[in-house]
Amino acid sequence: MGVIVINSVVLYGEEVWRREMSGGPHVSEDTHRMLHIKPKPFRYEPVSVTEKLRELSLYLKTVVELGTYSYLSGEKWIARHIIDLESAVDSTAYQLLIHAALTVGHNVSKAIGALPLYIYVLGADKVTDAFKDLAYLSISGYGPTEEIYRYYVYLSDVVTAKVKGRDWLVGKSVGYVKEEYAVEPIAILRGGRWILIPTEDVIIEEGDRLYVNGVKENINDLLKALGKPELIGEEPPNEVREIMTHIDSMIDIIYLLNDLAHYQMKAQDPEMVEEVMEIESFFDSLRLKVSDLIMKSEALSSRNKYALLMLTTRLEDITDAIAYSITLPAKDEYREVLSEMVESSGERVRLFKLAKKIEATKLADELEELGASVLAVRKGGEWVAITPYNIRKVVANPGDEVLVMYPTVLEDELIQLMSRYGKEEEIEEVVTE
Repeated sequence: MGVIVINSVVLYGEEVWRREMSGGPHVSEDTHRMLHIKPKPFRYEPVSVTEKLRELSLYLKTVVELGTYSYLSGEKWIARHIIDLESAVDSTAYQLLIHAALTVGHNVSKAIGALPLYIYVLGADKVTDAFKDLAYLSISGYGPTEEIYRYYVYLSDVVTAKVKGRDWLVGKSVGYVKEEYAVEPIAILRGGRWILIPTEDVIIEEGDRLYVNGVKENINDLLKALGKPELIGEEPPNEVREIMTHIDSMIDIIYLLNDLAHYQMKAQDPEMVEEVMEIESFFDSLRLKVSDLIMKSEALSSRNKYALLMLTTRLEDITDAIAYSITLPAKDEYREVLSEMVESSGERVRLFKLAKKIEATKLADELEELGASVLAVRKGGEWVAITPYNIRKVVANPGDEVLVMYPTVLEDELIQLMSRYGKEEEIEEVVTE
């Protein structure tokens, strides 16, 4: 029995559809309303736009981490509190909109100049909406089965885990957990209220649900100390391994685009548009490849095919939303208005072509001395987003290009450094394109 794809939604043959999708669990009207009604606007807070932009960027990354974990693991607790998670993001987004409104006033030309900020906030809204859709599927019973999460844990070097505030953990600070176990506490769910990116002085209380992200080995050390079973996972069939590995790469690219969107809000760099369009194009091609692999897989059940296709489709929605705010033409009127609201960090992002082989860790160490960092490596038409967790595996070869963020005042020093790995005239040519 065949599979038909219509607008990225899989419709199975009538018999399979009736058996697997009909008669299953359904979401109550109250739950549906909870997941799809927007919270009320928040009050104005006298804080800087620069700080709120940074906060929104961090929050969006956390939403992706928690949303993906919730969907793949079947953790319905997060799914049922997704509206509260959205509220935390919306609170920050509303502050940005209020600041923009105060800045532009009744000036039409200024209102147009603030367009990138409006689009960025709209993109943030679409990110949370995408995960609300996945939460709806999860609560409905149409998320992936447990084996998919076991496959993901087996393949991924970086995992998210939930620990409860109890025993010796109660009374300890977030900073203690972070330092003692080298994990990143990304959120606390306390009495139905989210604390996203908790500061190190936050004290863990009885009943807290603490979500941590980090290298699997470190996460397991924490779980072992708490007397909980370690996350080991299950080795997947080869065809499923490829699918899950690609999905992991798609999530890394979302993190990269989120970082670039945060940068572009401040810089309005016209040279950034082409690179972002290439990254988005690569993502779209990867999503199509993964969809094809999912549909052809004989190792996946109909339910898991449907669940994974819905996940990849929502991930594409997220990249479209984030990338759109970056690919708006960087115009002087945008730059002038945004500069009134946003403190410039004096950073730039550029692509450098290499003539010599170098490990990403070595290059990152050298760049760090200039306050610069590697964001991604382009190998032909393939983009590899660099994270603290995969950087040890990435090697840049001759002909590859690296996307670097660096302080503008040190551009000459950066070009001199990069010339060690490529002819200086080639480095300069790429920089000034």
